[in-house]
Amino acid sequence: KIEAGTFNFVTGEIDVNQMCHEIINSLQLKVSSQVELRFEEHLPRYIIVADKNRLTQVITNFINNAVKFTAKGYIEIGYELSADGKSILISVKDTGKGIPDDKKEKVFERFQKLDEFAQGTGLGLAICQSIVHTFHGSISLESEVGVGSKFTISLPYTPGLELEERT
Repeated sequence: KIEAGTFNFVTGEIDVNQMCHEIINSLQLKVSSQVELRFEEHLPRYIIVADKNRLTQVITNFINNAVKFTAKGYIEIGYELSADGKSILISVKDTGKGIPDDKKEKVFERFQKLDEFAQGTGLGLAICQSIVHTFHGSISLESEVGVGSKFTISLPYTPGLELEERT
């Protein structure tokens, strides 16, 4: 539906802190007692314009993937403003098993599974990438085998939305 242009997106202003807290609260019970799900130190208040349900879907997918491959340590959601101030960078970082260099590009392709025994169809990251591209953003991946992975979404940011008076 996304590729055919028939998928409906409902854009609006999103309080990034509130969204991240909601995601953490909804997924806390999926994480084993050996893994801490946490919200990294973050900025006081940031508002972005996107589809909250779809952005939540992307971040939730990153966390669910991290849960599958992180036996101990942490899974951390966080965000920051890019150096040029034009993008907001939302990331999910884990201390999981990591992704080999030769597989990093393939994880965003359809039906790609690095572990055939892991749950899922291998479509999640391909769908996430399509959703993020719809918002004129991008996804990047940093990973080291045995250390963990970090998926980062870069979305356009318009300064000042969080300063406007709300009535």
